[in-house]
Amino acid sequence: MLLNSYSKSAIALVSCLVGVIALSFGSIFAKFSSPDLTSEGIAFDRLVVGAIAFSLWTGGTKVYQHLQCRPDEPNPYHPINLLLLPLAGILWVMNLASIYWALNQTSIAMTTALHNLSPIFTSFGAWWLWGHKFDRRFYMGLSLAIAGVFILELQEMQISPSRVQGDGYAILSAVLLAAYLLILDTLQTKFAPTTIQLWVCSTGALASLPVLLWNHEPIFPQSSQVWLAMLSMGMVCQFLGHGLLTFSLTRLSSVRVSLVHLLEPIFSTFLAWVIFWENLSFWTWVGFFVVLVGLYFTVLGEMPQDSPEIEIEVFNIQVGVEKNQ
Repeated sequence: MLLNSYSKSAIALVSCLVGVIALSFGSIFAKFSSPDLTSEGIAFDRLVVGAIAFSLWTGGTKVYQHLQCRPDEPNPYHPINLLLLPLAGILWVMNLASIYWALNQTSIAMTTALHNLSPIFTSFGAWWLWGHKFDRRFYMGLSLAIAGVFILELQEMQISPSRVQGDGYAILSAVLLAAYLLILDTLQTKFAPTTIQLWVCSTGALASLPVLLWNHEPIFPQSSQVWLAMLSMGMVCQFLGHGLLTFSLTRLSSVRVSLVHLLEPIFSTFLAWVIFWENLSFWTWVGFFVVLVGLYFTVLGEMPQDSPEIEIEVFNIQVGVEKNQ
């Protein structure tokens, strides 16, 4: 039982890491999509492709269960859940919009750094909503990890009064991402990850469509290259990336998932280096190291509260050994 619990946690952690790697391809696909689409159009198409993929997966799963004569699961669609499911989608598309607004008014480096403040807000939400507690190692690691992200973007940062509004949008995106993860953490006990993401993609796309129509912006790509980029973004970033992140919440807390998100700039930088031959400076390597050290300490500081069932199993094993002696 103890080994099985550790195995499930390990699978969830690997799923989270693979999900973050998949998300890090987003900036690459967006770069290939920019000739035909605005940022809002890219977000809309990404969510539409994700919604189609998750609907096919969910439908296929239900058909398979019906053929296997498995009993239907209890209906979890209570009023509060019917509120939280679309709210998660709206928060996600607002998070994307805030990032794009920030990119239009401040540097990419500052947007990335401020957006990755989300673990602070996720930790505060977990403490406020559920009384989740952390020790000093967690706070030290969190500070180190966030400092590492700023070091990663240090060379490109430009601070000026004219960019204050863009910086505010970047911080808003961090708050929205934290709220999104906390809601997913609540929903994962009631719905399958694919069902949650189907709602997220569908409601997010529906919420963003009126904005595109109002601004008379192109909705779909015009070239085959951009179509391929958008299909790849929807399948890799939304379907695979967010599907795995949502699955990882079945064993990992929203706080830990938001911390693993801090690895996304590292993976994105490596991908840019491999694909576009962008240079990696000395400070980039320093930032990598500081982020990884910080994440190590945060995991140590948050683990006792995140795995109470493991502690119970260890206690039971110890008691059994003492009785046998």
